[in-house]
Amino acid sequence: MRSIVRHPRVLLAAFVFAAGFAGSSAAAWSCRDCMDLYNQCMAQPDADQAVCARTHNQCAQPLNCPLMPEF
Repeated sequence: MRSIVRHPRVLLAAFVFAAGFAGSSAAAWSCRDCMDLYNQCMAQPDADQAVCARTHNQCAQPLNCPLMPEF
């Protein structure tokens, strides 16, 4: 299993994801925010669709948004 440190975009996405839940409740997340995380991840030069989909799903699942396949 590869270290998360070797994939800075994953580390950044995890930080952004965690910061969203640590923020105030007034800054509510939406399905669109989760899709934005996915799009930002996929825009990276060495993007991995499975990793980006997993990041999206971690955001989307608590919001009851549609999930993406992680294959």
